[in-house]
Amino acid sequence: MSFRTFLTGAVFITLLSGCVSLSTPDLQQSWQGRFSISAESAQHRENHSGRFILTHSSAPLTILDLKTALGNTIARVTLSDTDVSLQTVGRPEYRADNVDNLLIQTLGFSVPVEGLQYWLEGSPIVGVSAQTTPQSKPYKEIRQNGWLIRYESYDAKGLPKRIRFEREASINSPALSILLLISDRHHDS
Repeated sequence: MSFRTFLTGAVFITLLSGCVSLSTPDLQQSWQGRFSISAESAQHRENHSGRFILTHSSAPLTILDLKTALGNTIARVTLSDTDVSLQTVGRPEYRADNVDNLLIQTLGFSVPVEGLQYWLEGSPIVGVSAQTTPQSKPYKEIRQNGWLIRYESYDAKGLPKRIRFEREASINSPALSILLLISDRHHDS
């Protein structure tokens, strides 16, 4: 199933059924904002945009909600320490033991969910090899897990505001470029 088919179907079903009601548990960290994604293969190029909310706890539990521009949830990825699931409107829940495999199986490519909370804070994922430019914060770039993360702007508190994620094409995935614009972040003490 292509991302376009998945996203178009999910948006259509969302518009027919109204807003999806997926409750989000109280978590220790959250980020929200806008996203745009471009997936390019030798055969075609797809572009999509919308809103996102990422929540993360030390449980560990990570939830990524992808929403339409109007705010209706079209997909939810839930990552725990034992498995990962993908919920979409009007379709059965998909489960796997690996987030990359699940997303490739359902979307046709994988986006960076595991460890995303570190990159949104301007840091490499802890315990995973990374190259940074410069060698100390604030970073302009992080290369990690096959991704190039570019920090294009920071807010008044010195936290990343505009982040671009890029990954070259592979056998299992088209080339990807994802832009996140963070409009709000929350951290419980």
